[in-house]
Amino acid sequence: MKGIPTVLITVSPEVSAQMRPPRALYPNGFKIGNSLGKPNMRALQLKVLRDALLLLTENTRPGTITTRDYPEYGEYHEPQRVKS
Repeated sequence: MKGIPTVLITVSPEVSAQMRPPRALYPNGFKIGNSLGKPNMRALQLKVLRDALLLLTENTRPGTITTRDYPEYGEYHEPQRVKS
């Protein structure tokens, strides 16, 4: 095989499936702009990135999107904003 192996991390699996990426990870429930997790969630961001890179070692079919759940994503609460 020639080329550069790629992994897509998507928050829109329905749209991404139409493009048939070689391999893709959908972190279930993540929002646009938070494809690796919310700000300051370093441990979760690393976990998602590692899971995505592990897909490089798996034999995937183009267009297949792997879904993973990350319960800690929903446990994050943003600090309240101070009104000026």
